[in-house]
Amino acid sequence: MNDRMKYLRVSLLAACNFNCFYCRPPSIDSYGPKDFTDPELFKQSIKLMHHLGIERVRFTGGEPTLYPHVAELIAYTKSLDASMPVAITTNGRLLKRKAQELADAGLDSVNVSIDTVDPDKFRAITTVDCFEKVVAGIREAVKVIPTVKLNCVVVKGVNDGDVKAMVDFANDLGVDMRFIEFMPTKYSASSNRGFVSGADTMRRIGYAFAPAPTEKASPARYYNSPQLKINVGFINSVSEPFCDFCNRIRLVSDGKLYSCLFSGHCTDLFAMLDGGHEAAEKQVDGFMAQKRYVGCHTEPVKGQFLPSLSEIGG
Repeated sequence: MNDRMKYLRVSLLAACNFNCFYCRPPSIDSYGPKDFTDPELFKQSIKLMHHLGIERVRFTGGEPTLYPHVAELIAYTKSLDASMPVAITTNGRLLKRKAQELADAGLDSVNVSIDTVDPDKFRAITTVDCFEKVVAGIREAVKVIPTVKLNCVVVKGVNDGDVKAMVDFANDLGVDMRFIEFMPTKYSASSNRGFVSGADTMRRIGYAFAPAPTEKASPARYYNSPQLKINVGFINSVSEPFCDFCNRIRLVSDGKLYSCLFSGHCTDLFAMLDGGHEAAEKQVDGFMAQKRYVGCHTEPVKGQFLPSLSEIGG
């Protein structure tokens, strides 16, 4: 068994009820039952991966709260091992009415993606006018889910002037704030004009930061400040790659298992399941052993071969 891969991220569907320019192509604007993968396939996959050593699971999308069986999958995952952390990443649009259901299923943690606290900018980034609904969802999550974090993708000329306001917003809520460098993906690989380094973002925030305790395999480097009651994290995957310590593997809704967010290296896990779990475990274990730790985002890969964030879940 692979002793490095401990964290499984499961993209439940590619569809989303936002249309953020850096994440997904404008052509994906609808979703329906035909788009929903059988939850039994996800359950079999999670069980197999847990047997191979996975110790943490995060459900992503697209927008995972659109998947009708997300609470069922959370509960199933916790039934495999009650101590295994289970998390979700969401845009928060449906969180106000879903938070209690997810908490009751055993959800340990939620990351909410929110790129500005300016309602007009929020609408421009997402193409959806629901800023207050997202904020209400965050507040509800804080009440019922043990850990809540906010994620912000920083893009030059779009929201890089909002980063201090984001920290203050998170601090008022008492939840950690994380800033993510704008990364090349399938629909933005041809340009890095929006890139802002984590170091520049930290300078823009303006607080006096000192390093805070951070897990070795965490993509974020955390900092605290005497001026704040929260930690602020920086996910500097472009300027400071953390590939050497990566412990993640990604399953997407069509059954493809990816070894890296920026690599086309994948295998069909759902197809493997047809041969029985014992055979599938051997195949998946071999695939996991081939994972490279070399900074795939720096390699000259054509954009069409990169998965989009909506397909692989970030």
